[in-house]
Amino acid sequence: MQRVILHCGMNNFYASVECMLNPGLKNKPVAVCGSVEERHGIVLAKNYAAKAFGVSTGEAIWQAKQKCQDLVIVEPHYEQYMKFSKAHVRL
Repeated sequence: MQRVILHCGMNNFYASVECMLNPGLKNKPVAVCGSVEERHGIVLAKNYAAKAFGVSTGEAIWQAKQKCQDLVIVEPHYEQYMKFSKAHVRL
């Protein structure tokens, strides 16, 4: 039996969950970001639409907004990410 290692890049997972929970975000550039007030104002995750504008994980929100003026900023909902990451999906 041959061993297979699967690596899944989940960089946009948080943004995907947010878009799934809020269909109004569909096809919009979305970034899940930390709180500016708590000095954590960085991009934690972004969807493919935001990535197309050059938005990067880890950059400051102001930098991301310079690249994409229509960027929708969403606060993180970690409990939802945990729920969906633990869900069993049948493929």
